[in-house]
Amino acid sequence: MPKKVVWDNSYSVGQSLLDHQHRKLMALCNALGDCLETEGPESDAKFHEILNELADYARQHFASEEELVRRHAPAQLAAQVAEHEAYFDRITEMLFEASGGVLDKVGLQRFLAGWWSGHIL
Repeated sequence: MPKKVVWDNSYSVGQSLLDHQHRKLMALCNALGDCLETEGPESDAKFHEILNELADYARQHFASEEELVRRHAPAQLAAQVAEHEAYFDRITEMLFEASGGVLDKVGLQRFLAGWWSGHIL
């Protein structure tokens, strides 16, 4: 059984909108963990749903993040945008694979765990 990630105040970036968005992304990670525990058509459909929601929600979140960086730390914007593009490249690759029937649930979980520890924390 995958371990659930629980919000801790040490994860806060000190900006309520971003913290709220990070909590939403955490909830999606936990939903993926639930999806890993089951197999079959319902689990596969849930995986597709989570993967699409991770792509859609990240677009919103990254736009918020980039706007704050643009205003408060413009010298860091290019690096921030590059990290976000790398995320989308990987998620797009996984979406393409999933549309062809390759559902790499464990790979997505590993990617998100790395993203959480490397980008958010």
